[in-house]
Amino acid sequence: MKKIMIILVTSLMSFGLFGLKVTADEQFTLSGKVTSISITDEGGVINVSSKAGRYGKVFLTYNLRRDNPNFGSQGSFTGRGVGIADDGTRNSAPRHGVWKREGNIITFHSLDDVTDGNRNFCISKLNLTEETLEMTFYPF
Repeated sequence: MKKIMIILVTSLMSFGLFGLKVTADEQFTLSGKVTSISITDEGGVINVSSKAGRYGKVFLTYNLRRDNPNFGSQGSFTGRGVGIADDGTRNSAPRHGVWKREGNIITFHSLDDVTDGNRNFCISKLNLTEETLEMTFYPF
């Protein structure tokens, strides 16, 4: 019985690995500017603004947490993204993911569920020295 349960759990977990299909031809990017950084005891808050294609002017917030006391240069984050297109259409998305700082670069990996029905896997690189953000969206 124990072997059957292990096989069943392993099989179900392996199906989940193939559920996210990211294709490079559908990706799009944005280049943003950091508008503020606030340091807190738990981590910090970073705000960014940018133009983002179909989403228009976009405002992003990253609420960083240092979850693991053994690794102060990585953790999780939550946040929000809001975009206002030129025609006044507003879309938003909660943001959830993990981050890691290497030198002056913080890399974020997140999943976004946008109010227009799109879901994106996002990889963002924030340069603390230049106060810039480069984000690549991978719709799935």
